[in-house]
Amino acid sequence: MIKIPEETLHWLLEDHNPPVRNLTKQYLQNIKPTETEQEQVNDYPPIKTILSLMKLDGTWSDPKNPYKKYTGNYWQYIFLCELNAKVSSESIQRASEHIFSYQLPEGGFSHKIGFEKPLICLTTNLLRSLIYFGYERDVRVQKGVDLITQHVLEHQSVVCIDPIFILLPDCQMSLTKVLSMYAILDEKQRTSNIKRAIKIIIENIATNKVFQYVPTGAKEYHEAIKGKKTAEIRQIKARMLKQPEKLKKTEVKSSWKIFGFPHSYTSDALETLYWLARINSPKRPEFEEAIDLVINRMEHSGYWINENKFRNPMLVEIEAKKMPSKWLTFRACYVLKTFRGLEFKS
Repeated sequence: MIKIPEETLHWLLEDHNPPVRNLTKQYLQNIKPTETEQEQVNDYPPIKTILSLMKLDGTWSDPKNPYKKYTGNYWQYIFLCELNAKVSSESIQRASEHIFSYQLPEGGFSHKIGFEKPLICLTTNLLRSLIYFGYERDVRVQKGVDLITQHVLEHQSVVCIDPIFILLPDCQMSLTKVLSMYAILDEKQRTSNIKRAIKIIIENIATNKVFQYVPTGAKEYHEAIKGKKTAEIRQIKARMLKQPEKLKKTEVKSSWKIFGFPHSYTSDALETLYWLARINSPKRPEFEEAIDLVINRMEHSGYWINENKFRNPMLVEIEAKKMPSKWLTFRACYVLKTFRGLEFKS
């Protein structure tokens, strides 16, 4: 049985990071944060800085390039959600309406202005953020959620726009993003179709044992497409997709063993387990290897280290690489509470 040092809980409850403190009280201790504690959330330096940099129209940067990594308008809005910023901020309401201005007619969001095909990972990140900031019952959000749900039901998974550089017909990373959107959706808002979609997503993640989904033909495929033009790559992929023996998921996706916060369109094992826990997924034996990985990544001091960092600059840095992370430590503790029955008492 894993044991988390008492000092870890005290560290998470410090006032230096009000969002993590409140999440720790709510999800680890089952204690509702006080009104004063809730009011302090936006005093967290990264949240405060992002909000201070927002312009009066609810934007941060060039409105024509909202996807720019990681200074664009999309990302600031998503990061505010990731950081559990205070919902009632008037600034966030202005930003929300600006985000809606990018929405495609069918409910999704694209990475380029004028590009009419939505990105599933981006759409679910933005819809999750809009839901978090109070727009759950807005018809625009409901339209987007319906779009994603129909996509999952149709494909029995999540399919990227044009995933030519991976030897799989679907996108495994986006499974986590879709799951996170459903996880914060009020259960009363989960229609029968949404419940079916959730089961499909969880089943896909379980089939992958969370992070084991690299196909047997991946290395061969990457060698075959080196130096090739897009049209030729598509032909090579179509040919290999007809060979089932090359599509068996047998290898671990190594990047999923590197934990980081925040994430963009990528994911890792800890983030996936966290959202499985948040959506009250049943315990599955297929999750055990990933849970053991989380346990083994705990430092002797009782903390988890931020091992990842975006290659592109952020408008506001949130956590330092190779340093103890309160965000990751909270998430790891919540995963272990949910799937291994750990108790956290003050």
